[in-house]
Amino acid sequence: MAGLDNREPSLIRFAEESEDAADGLYKFRESLPRSATRITAIVSELFAISSALRAIHNEDGTRQYGPSFYRIQEDLGLVFRSLRMTLDELFGMFARARERPDQMVWEDLNYRFDEVEKFGLLERLVWYRHFLNAQHEILEGHRSQGLGELRQDLKDVLQAQEAALRRHSRTPISGTSTPRPRPRRPSRPAPYPISPTVSSSDHDSWERPPNLGPAPEPPISPLFSSGSSQTMSSSQTSYSSETYIPTTPGPLVHWSENIFDGRHPTTPYRQPFQLLERSSCHGDADPMCLQHLVRDGFQRALQLSFDEERFWVRLYWRPTDFRARILIMTADVHGQQLHFCQPLTNLKVIRKGSSLQLCRFRREGRYTLWARLNFIFHERMVLFYSTFVAMKRQDQRGVGIRQLVDDAELISDAGEQELFAGEMRHGQMYHALRIFRDNASGAVRLEASALRGSKKDVPIWTAFVTKYAYDPDWAHFEGNGVVSLIAIRPPPYVFILRYEPPRNSLGAYVLPFTSNEDAMMFMETWSGLGRHV
Repeated sequence: MAGLDNREPSLIRFAEESEDAADGLYKFRESLPRSATRITAIVSELFAISSALRAIHNEDGTRQYGPSFYRIQEDLGLVFRSLRMTLDELFGMFARARERPDQMVWEDLNYRFDEVEKFGLLERLVWYRHFLNAQHEILEGHRSQGLGELRQDLKDVLQAQEAALRRHSRTPISGTSTPRPRPRRPSRPAPYPISPTVSSSDHDSWERPPNLGPAPEPPISPLFSSGSSQTMSSSQTSYSSETYIPTTPGPLVHWSENIFDGRHPTTPYRQPFQLLERSSCHGDADPMCLQHLVRDGFQRALQLSFDEERFWVRLYWRPTDFRARILIMTADVHGQQLHFCQPLTNLKVIRKGSSLQLCRFRREGRYTLWARLNFIFHERMVLFYSTFVAMKRQDQRGVGIRQLVDDAELISDAGEQELFAGEMRHGQMYHALRIFRDNASGAVRLEASALRGSKKDVPIWTAFVTKYAYDPDWAHFEGNGVVSLIAIRPPPYVFILRYEPPRNSLGAYVLPFTSNEDAMMFMETWSGLGRHV
């Protein structure tokens, strides 16, 4: 029974250490731009492993699933032993980087994994994640296919790790003696090339995203002005109508380059809600649209791939007036490249299950489908939707007709449900703070949006907090309408430039409600959330 008694702290400890490893590795993207894409993929897997561990932890101790935990105990021990050694190697690299070049310690780490143990870092992390997800399925009473093959893969990895230790007559720097890495910046790192399915550059040829060097420091957005707060450590943000004229040569950096960083959780949609249709575009192809975007002064903000990189979406912006465009790239049945382009202000987002439908509005009062984007993970849908809506509403031309305004389009009977809404004040700005739970995936998030004015309900930031939903002590009422949050990892995703959600003097995120009533209602909603997630 001793092993069973220790399983809960082991799950949480490994989840936290996986997050520590992800945070520590993420900072290497700055000094290793050629490896940035691969590093981001590894960081994403580490966060996914943490999410899987927390999902199993959340089932332990429940009346429904806790008694079945013995079924997965042996397999958890297997993955724990291998994961322990992998994490220790990562922490050892972080320690060595204090005295040696980042490129050297990164190459040494990959030599250890690829040449000595014969199992690459990303490869084994993917196996860990799949294996943990399979254990979660077993705990919930489902049969998991391919488990035997995965188990053998992990046994092979563990055997190689143990053999490497014996051959080299040394042990990796232990996790207990190696200090955990600290991020170099208190907020989200500056934009760099991102995951294998995400890119942010000005390279506009039909090809997979290249690895690029560090981007220049972004200018402050013309849509916002900054001030300071006497009580909280953060910039305060308000909308303005000024136009920014670039004064420095070269491409500018859009705030959306910070969004798809590979660090967000990956909560999949459940089978009844996962649509089988592929992503598609139903507009008229325009073979000249890429040239027109360049001619008209547009720069790429971000790029995403769908359907195993068969379907690509780019968002463009123009620095002089923040006009925004969407470009879709795919191929026909003969392999011929097809390009489609529309202003964001011409499209409305409508959610259907696991897809976002981008629709045109016709004069006769109906919507016609222009494109369908099918998602696997809810967090990715949220980030795309929020980025799309924010860029659309920051377009200085504005949305011409009411029917094209996006109004909480993720909410539906089979989609997100609003559990709480309250009013916050940050500096001189008033924001609406909401808790959403997605019925199709179970994901939980916080969202702050503009409370009033022309940008009412436009997302300002969102935080994915599913892993904290079973912890009623995660939020604390501090008095005077302020609720403090123990942690938000990864940090909130912000949809305007140089804005930081409010924090207290200790660096903890806080929700500064305008009334104690809203603060207490938030606390009551949060404490009851774990019973329904």
